[in-house]
Amino acid sequence: MTAIPDDSWFADYAAGAGPAAVRTLISAQIEINSAAARRAAFFEAVASEFAFRDTVTTEAVPDLLDEHLRIPEPQPDPIYPAALARYGFTSDRKPWRSHLGGVSARKIKRLCQPGVDARLFRFAPGAAIPQHDHGGEELTLVLTGGFADEKGVYHRGDVAIGRAGEAHTPMGLPGEPCVCFAVSVGGYRFRNPIMSLAARWLE
Repeated sequence: MTAIPDDSWFADYAAGAGPAAVRTLISAQIEINSAAARRAAFFEAVASEFAFRDTVTTEAVPDLLDEHLRIPEPQPDPIYPAALARYGFTSDRKPWRSHLGGVSARKIKRLCQPGVDARLFRFAPGAAIPQHDHGGEELTLVLTGGFADEKGVYHRGDVAIGRAGEAHTPMGLPGEPCVCFAVSVGGYRFRNPIMSLAARWLE
């Protein structure tokens, strides 16, 4: 199980680099996960004070972390952090535009670009996306509820990391529906060709 993205994503975030969808996902996680907020603060401190010099390590700048740590503003919406609310997503709206076997989805076209897919998913308890892998990394931030796959169990504020070629079958946990924000770098690849066709309903 991975609670926060790899350091390389935080380094890009602090430098204002990388896909906009990934930067949005990290911004959203910072609002609801204190460990992610501290990690982002560390890399922002490094970027500010040392311009990412190779000699800088976590142990070398413990004071900078505290100096640069910013406590996020209270989240105005019970589900969607401000990083997503700015795109019009709030808990009093139903953004879902496609449904497949207990899974609903909404592509966030403003965050998509060639090779990068960004969308919201909603899992009913026990519902699953059929087994698939990815052409690159996939980052999935849980906004409410939770889901499980072959690697672990994820709850609000956690980010599940899927590596290229690593198959998984995300399934909603019992209880409230799981809403998550997923960014796929490299696209989805379903193992079952029939499901590849059916999954187009989630576009």
